[in-house]
Amino acid sequence: MNENDIVIYILLSLVIMLVFAFAVIWFLNQTQKKLTSSKIKEQELLLNFRKEMLLNTVKTEENERNRISKELHDDVTSQLSIINLNIHLLKQKLSDNEDMFKIIDHIESSLKKSTERTRTISHELMPLILKKFGLHHALQELEDAINITEVFHLDITNDHIIHIKDDFKLLHIYRIIQELVNNALKYSKAKNVHISFEEKQDLNIKMTYSDDGVGFDDKKINSGLGLSNMNARITLLDGTVEISSIIESGTTITFIFPNHD
Repeated sequence: MNENDIVIYILLSLVIMLVFAFAVIWFLNQTQKKLTSSKIKEQELLLNFRKEMLLNTVKTEENERNRISKELHDDVTSQLSIINLNIHLLKQKLSDNEDMFKIIDHIESSLKKSTERTRTISHELMPLILKKFGLHHALQELEDAINITEVFHLDITNDHIIHIKDDFKLLHIYRIIQELVNNALKYSKAKNVHISFEEKQDLNIKMTYSDDGVGFDDKKINSGLGLSNMNARITLLDGTVEISSIIESGTTITFIFPNHD
């Protein structure tokens, strides 16, 4: 075998080895892609399954709230109203008996308070104004109800820019705000609470909650019931939440979610 043959043999061997090496690399790369794709699909299926379970849980919860709300509004409140009417008629017949009149007057007053409280609970469980007149009016009513108490001043602005029409999604937004306000009432000791909406260029809504309360250590946030509920609902809105709080300086919570159905 002459030198030329040896050189050709070596070159062919190198070419074959390179082709083989590239083939092995290509095969490993394709295998890795398939494994990665499979894992991504598996994760997507798991996330979709969890989201579906979460959605069913929230739907069940809201359906139960709706049932109890209707029961309170249609049955209990009407029964209380009938009792109240009978007491009023009894008062007219016993108007000459001053002691009895005072007792009945006290019962009537307590009954009115119970009826009003029952209506309030019914409304809190399922805000009928949200279904009838939309999110803007429901939030306006919530704002008015809080400001009447004078615990703090609540200001909700720019909620009219929300383009979502899906009733269930609107209920999620309302429940999140309701939870934020309840937490502020319980823990914040704030004088002012502000909730605003801003439409972003990527067709998302940025909802910002801020207060001037006592704040908390945001590095030690526990997943209490209120926070878990908010996280669950923002997940169902395909959104994200970010919490920032400084002790003695207040709290800011930012939600971002799609502004469409």
